[in-house]
Amino acid sequence: MTTFDWVRHGQTQANVDQIMQGQLDSAVTHLTVNGLQQAERLAQWLSNSHYDQLVSSPLHRTRQTTAALTATLDVLPQFDDRLMEADYGQWTGANFQGLRAQQPADFDALTGEALPDTLAAVGGETYLDVQRRVGQWLAEEVVDHPNDHILVVSHGLTIKATALLMLAAPATTALPEPSNTSLTRMVIDPVTGQRYLRSYAVSGQFR
Repeated sequence: MTTFDWVRHGQTQANVDQIMQGQLDSAVTHLTVNGLQQAERLAQWLSNSHYDQLVSSPLHRTRQTTAALTATLDVLPQFDDRLMEADYGQWTGANFQGLRAQQPADFDALTGEALPDTLAAVGGETYLDVQRRVGQWLAEEVVDHPNDHILVVSHGLTIKATALLMLAAPATTALPEPSNTSLTRMVIDPVTGQRYLRSYAVSGQFR
């Protein structure tokens, strides 16, 4: 079995200011002091775990989270563009509350998330787009490392879309994005290709 432990990066200033980050990579997307502390607490929680690989999105906020993890874990980081956050198109860098006030029909009434087809309408990626690029990476990892335990540092919508892929579920806002520095475990059987979502957005142990 190939096991993937997905971690969302720590809190960023954009998270605090409710800015739509997507693939934005600027000072506002760097980790806050709280975000750095979250990453350090996560590193301590995982300090007794063994990972064969650590693969991260190359964006600065995931690099910062990865740096905290590799300070504790004996593993060299790798980076892959396919693990980046979804492209938010014209909404990249926009204020979430402002968009929601102007276009309420584009957002889920309960979760506040953009509806699955909305990002594509503004030049961004669909859930399926994200699943295709991440799915390609997953397939390569399962073929090349069928028995590895892999730590993956990525982003909220990317992790959510991949969890839906594990479940063969439709695009939906019924599953919320995982919180900052939470851990989601996915397992793939390299022989049968069967996919499993073993846990989702676990965070209570190190808060």
